[in-house]
Amino acid sequence: MPLEKDNIYEFGFGRSDSVSKNVNLLDEAVFSFIYGGLFKVLKSLELSSILDLEIVFRLYINFLKGLSFYDIQYFTQSPERTLWRRLKYLEEKNIIKKLKNQKDKRTNRFLLSKNSYQTLSNSIPKEDLAITISKISMSYADKLWMFNVRDPNKVRKTLLNLARSAVSLNENNYLCQFSFALAYYYGGNFDLTLNHSYNSIKLNNKFAHGRRLFGSALFQIDEKKRAYSEMNKALNLYDDIYGQWRTYFELWRFNFLDENLKESQKYSKKLLQLQPEYPQSYIAYLTSCNKNDSSIKAKKEKLFNLLAHFAPGMIKNFHSWMRDDQSKKVIESLKFHFS
Repeated sequence: MPLEKDNIYEFGFGRSDSVSKNVNLLDEAVFSFIYGGLFKVLKSLELSSILDLEIVFRLYINFLKGLSFYDIQYFTQSPERTLWRRLKYLEEKNIIKKLKNQKDKRTNRFLLSKNSYQTLSNSIPKEDLAITISKISMSYADKLWMFNVRDPNKVRKTLLNLARSAVSLNENNYLCQFSFALAYYYGGNFDLTLNHSYNSIKLNNKFAHGRRLFGSALFQIDEKKRAYSEMNKALNLYDDIYGQWRTYFELWRFNFLDENLKESQKYSKKLLQLQPEYPQSYIAYLTSCNKNDSSIKAKKEKLFNLLAHFAPGMIKNFHSWMRDDQSKKVIESLKFHFS
């Protein structure tokens, strides 16, 4: 299967509809397990971002069918001599092998060896691997949050599988517990969200994300007084703008759903002030603004610049933690501007 270089962000990291059902593709949790080992072996690549994680993820899957030197160089962006050295190292470690009887070494294809699974899975401590898996899991949640996936249901399933895998490897890590709580939150299971987010807080009481998620889940089961309290605690723990913005979004949501219109409008303005380049800021503003607000047209245009395909109904599909009554209220308010 040729590498489709323009689809890095497509769900599945290398899968396509044309892949035969008979192809032996492991599930995402196992891919992430293998990936952890590959990350260790290829540490000289200095991977640092979620995009880097996805590139290596995709590389691994395509290695099952074979990759040319050119394909590998495209994704790693490594200098030619450096990449040959790394590929030779992987051959020596019996992780990859070259196809025989190919004349041009640059188009020669590399495949994973039979023992690659065992070699890679043993190359990194389970505790560290669990944290890696939990971070990949959280990247799926971010894609849902940013309306950046084709099939929200598949992504939620993958999110849960990865988070479960992380916790099974290291249940005493606050990030692993948080990723599991987040997966349940997106699936609408608020009791288990509370359980695992509370575990995350117990393991690290300064972990603001865990505190924020705990407060969000409390609100969903109508423990509103404590939900507001936990959200304010989370706000005090954050020292970065993005974390504060995410917390203010929840405070906006709480107040809008509780029909505290003035407070929700105050928080929506705060969201625009902190993060004017995120679509959620404009969604919040348009949801709670006065109907005769003179800036509505400009805010709507900015939202479409950031998220060209946005429609009010997307709220329920992507922000699936909202109960039906909550999403209906937000959607009905937004429809006033999108009819």
